[in-house]
Amino acid sequence: MLEFKKSILPNLGVFFRYKNTVDVFVEDSYDDEFYKVIINRVFEKTGHKINKLISLGGKINVIEACKADQHKREVKRVYIVDGDLDLINDTNENGIDYLFVLNRYCIENYLIQEEPLIEIIHDNILIEKEKISKILGFENWLKGISDDLVELFIHYALCKKHVPTHPTISLGVGTLCYQKSKITVLDSTQCHNRIEAIKSKLLEVISEEDYNELVYDLRQKWPPSVENVLKIVSAKDYLLPLTEFRLQKFKSVKKFTLRRDSLRIRLAKLIDISDLQQIKAIIK
Repeated sequence: MLEFKKSILPNLGVFFRYKNTVDVFVEDSYDDEFYKVIINRVFEKTGHKINKLISLGGKINVIEACKADQHKREVKRVYIVDGDLDLINDTNENGIDYLFVLNRYCIENYLIQEEPLIEIIHDNILIEKEKISKILGFENWLKGISDDLVELFIHYALCKKHVPTHPTISLGVGTLCYQKSKITVLDSTQCHNRIEAIKSKLLEVISEEDYNELVYDLRQKWPPSVENVLKIVSAKDYLLPLTEFRLQKFKSVKKFTLRRDSLRIRLAKLIDISDLQQIKAIIK
């Protein structure tokens, strides 16, 4: 994208004024339509319409633009950034007018909900929802992966803080999986191996005593649970791919495929968005 001085970024909304009644600044434009569906649902019944999100190309740019836009002006605006690994480390910015930091890793984390998934599967496979729910096993599945993924992301967070150049999220979830009865599932052993590799990297820069203390503190704050796996584990890079893999269970019932972009936008139309309603308070 074109690069602008930070002082100019807040004024980019002028170019989209004919499309928007609220300027909504976000990090990236990798899936504008999906994000827009959710935001317009948030502003439903307010009289506001957002036809174009304004991407500033990264979290730092959004925050810096927001800081440069603290004066009062007529145009309503909100700057939205992911919680990401800063959520785990409790290092996200706060107390900045017009800034909304998601209380989950990223916007996709709000998509992982049981009822919308069942509804989408039901639209494609005409069997009873009770049977779909039993095959999906949503709650037990999330419980089963929470120990490994919460522990992994705790280590990712420590890595970002102490060895920021070492790859973390970009390593992806694919290599942490294996095939079981023709279904791709998370491999606990591979997760453990990655955690140990990150631990080794951390011990190059901090003492084992400091490492143990830091890990203990984060484990106390983020114990493995369904709630925490949905909050601090990247849905875009981990939970959504794993959800897609979970849907492979239905191929034995009927051929069923759904592309990730289609799944995301359909979920965006169906999910409970109660946790995102606070965005409206930012523009008042």
